[in-house]
Amino acid sequence: MTALVESLNIIGFRGFSNLTVPTFGKVNLITGKNNTGKSSLLEAIRILVTRGSLDTLQTILNYREETNEFMDPERELLGSDFGPYRNLFTGFPDFSTGAAGFSINASGRIPSGMATLSINAAWAIKQTDPNRGVIIGYESTTPDLFGDLNGMPALEITTGNRHRLFPLIDISSLARRSIGLHSFREDASEAIRCIYLDPFSSRTTGQLGILWDAIALTNEQDEVIKALQLISPDIQGVSMVGSGASRSRPRTAIVKSNNFESPVPLRTFGDGVNRLFGIILSLCNAKNGVLLIDEFENGLHHSVQTSIWKTIFRLASELNVQVFSTTHSSDCIRAFQAAATDSPQDGVLIRLTRKNDKILPTIFQEKELEIATQHEIEVRWHGSKNPVSLTARQLLPVI
Repeated sequence: MTALVESLNIIGFRGFSNLTVPTFGKVNLITGKNNTGKSSLLEAIRILVTRGSLDTLQTILNYREETNEFMDPERELLGSDFGPYRNLFTGFPDFSTGAAGFSINASGRIPSGMATLSINAAWAIKQTDPNRGVIIGYESTTPDLFGDLNGMPALEITTGNRHRLFPLIDISSLARRSIGLHSFREDASEAIRCIYLDPFSSRTTGQLGILWDAIALTNEQDEVIKALQLISPDIQGVSMVGSGASRSRPRTAIVKSNNFESPVPLRTFGDGVNRLFGIILSLCNAKNGVLLIDEFENGLHHSVQTSIWKTIFRLASELNVQVFSTTHSSDCIRAFQAAATDSPQDGVLIRLTRKNDKILPTIFQEKELEIATQHEIEVRWHGSKNPVSLTARQLLPVI
């Protein structure tokens, strides 16, 4: 069955001047040295499937602490403020030229209206109703008219056949007031669930509580508990207590365990159990959508990773979720390979390699991945500067 995102082309986003990944599977693991764009690839997928949502852009910038000065409530907003958004474009371009832009295009089962996305730097001027004297919208202008027409920097977002212009001063003002930032009205028939799990599992228990409520008393709840038993077989049940309506009653995950007479906080079980709780809970909530996991191995001992990957492969198939994850760990890669060998679903490993100013992908599908791990070929690419053939299959980096 064709994957939701079968292939991807990224031009001008972050460190990707032009990256094409020709093949993705149901479950994908992205590896490579530092600063080769592993997290940026997850960001690009996230931006695409959320249709360039301003909420997504702002969340990504906030997470990387790229908006600190911009978000200072004591600082007056200026029409020339566009600094944080430069970080999304290759080379940190000067928006004053109006030439900066990036595009993300995919093939696969992704709806045609979501398969193409472009975000460009632009200049906007207000459109005013002459009868009422109120602003009714914005229209684009050219940078050389900026001084005469009181233009302002903006983002021009196009996805499919939908197009909108967003002055940055309006985006930042809404973000400061924590108002939802949506680029387009969503068509429920095309909306895709997209859940992102950061390397540090930094969601609060209250945020996880929302995901838990969505699967409570369902088969998916049982899957979460079975997964936790891979690390702690004594766990028999999980529940969320507290209303979360006030600081005095925050929501807390508690666990029923054979080792304790009374329920105990989930946090008692350490980083591994809590990391796994976040991964499987997120996977169960991403039904018919996409799950993005940055640095999968964090908190997880190598001895349990194969079993966890097998669970992910199975649930991804049953729930129709496409999974994209990153790793720095060779143990994680071996565990992924072992799970992929036993799974009927396609597992794909993507190695990103920086060569001069370009980032190049190498694709390892299940059989190639098995060969690579059996012969201890370094998929993180610490050695030769040039691509090498693996076997007679001649697996080469895609350029």
